Amino acid sequence: MKRLALLIAVTVSMACAVHPLIMTRPASVQADGLDCVRATLQRLGYMITAGDRSLGFVRAERMRTREDFPTGRLITDALVVNYISAGTVDDNPDDLIQVRVAQVGEHGDLAPKREAIADAEHLLDRCGKL
Repeated sequence: MKRLALLIAVTVSMACAVHPLIMTRPASVQADGLDCVRATLQRLGYMITAGDRSLGFVRAERMRTREDFPTGRLITDALVVNYISAGTVDDNPDDLIQVRVAQVGEHGDLAPKREAIADAEHLLDRCGKL
């Protein structure tokens, strides 16, 4: 019986674990790669905090008030965008845009809120191919 209770506790804790979300889409050639990504992030209210054009990545963050806290506590949404050239992926003929969406927490990155996921989807719609 104790083993069953332990197994259930472990299963529940794993199901409740929170992780960042990674979304990928083929890149649009017309979008000029990272230029589209940077412009879209800035339009969405994110501040570019890191990036390297030669490595093909951009990190952006946006602070916002967390609605489910009565004290109006601020949280930070983070989007890390990797632009992967087709020459580095053997089985994919297209360039790829990969977005890692997370909520920055005190002890590491947490699962993103729906607003940040919607921002990532908007970025992929604008700079990627459907």
